[in-house]
This record gives sequence, C-alpha cells and structure tokens, in this order.
Amino acid sequence: MIFLALIIALAAIACKERPTAKDPEKMAKDQNKANLDHTNYSQGNYHREDSKQGMNQNNHNDKKYADIIVDVISDQLYEIELAKTGKTRANSLRVREFATELEKHHTKRLQQLNALAGQFNYAIPRNLSDSQWKDIQDIESTNSKKFDKKWIDEVISAHNKAVDILIKGIDKTDHINIKNELNNTLQEVRSHLESANYIKNNIINK
Repeated sequence: MIFLALIIALAAIACKERPTAKDPEKMAKDQNKANLDHTNYSQGNYHREDSKQGMNQNNHNDKKYADIIVDVISDQLYEIELAKTGKTRANSLRVREFATELEKHHTKRLQQLNALAGQFNYAIPRNLSDSQWKDIQDIESTNSKKFDKKWIDEVISAHNKAVDILIKGIDKTDHINIKNELNNTLQEVRSHLESANYIKNNIINK
C-alpha cells in the first residue's frame, strides 16, 4: 500500500501542471468572438460591413487580429515549455545553453505579446493544450542518448511552424503596433532557427 502511494506521488511530481481546458487556444478565440460580437451589437454595428479599401487601422477590436495574437501566444507558450525540457534533459552543454537562451527570449516575447493583447482586451491562452502537453511529454520520455537529437529536431520543427504562423499573421494585419510586434517576433524566431540548425549540424550530428 505504501509502495503504491509512493508510485502515485512520484507520478504526480513527474507530470507537469496540466491546463484546465483541453484547448485553451480555442477557448480564447471563442471568448474573443463572443466579446467582439457583443461589442458590435451594443454599438449598433452588428451588421456593419468593412470598407472595401480595408479595415480601419483604429478598429482594434477585430476578430482577425485577436486570432492572430492568440495563435502566436499559444506558440510562445509551447516554445517556453520545450526550452525548459531541453534545459533540464539535454546532454550537451551547448544544447542546454541554447535551451536557456530560448526560454529567456520566448518568456520576454510572451510578456510583450500579453501586454499587446491587454491593450485590446483580448482573451489569451494561459496554458498548453492537451495536444501540446503530449508533444512535450513525448520529448521528455525520450531515451537519454537520443534526447538531444529529438529535442533539436522538435525545436526546428516548432520554429518553422512559428515562421509560417507569423508570416500569415503579418500578411493579414493592417494595425501598425501588431504588425511591428509580429515582425520583431519573426526576426527572433528566424535567429533561433538558424542557431538550432547550426547546433544540429555541427554539434549533435558531428
């Protein structure tokens, strides 16, 4: 009985704090849509059509912008958790140092994105989705000898995905503050991607 209790306790310690929702990203988007619909209805704009020349730059409370911010923040949350895993599990000192840099950079970027979302009263995800947690746990369960390669491969894959998200977001955005933040994030992500590829080719696969 004591042994069983010990196993359960160890399992609880090993598992990271799980999100309270299966898909915080979807919940945030649904909440933003509801908030924006309510705002438009209250202001008598429920059936308003956007100008053919494009969205007015001062129209901050737009679902398109909210969705972009939510997507990028969700990605940052995943990158931070991935970096933490590399920092504690990697065998190579250079990989651990890189993971530490990633955690620092993505945490700072997340704070800036959260502040931007706050300016527009956007709901945002605060935790990873079930799918993201499963990906993290899959990385964590990797054999020690194979960990560095699997981790760096996931970093490269995640950053390539982030580049796609950011480019699409930039193309859809007319608001100058949002566009600038996305461009700054894209520049940082591309720098991480360059470093990750260098580490993979010159340190891990050497």
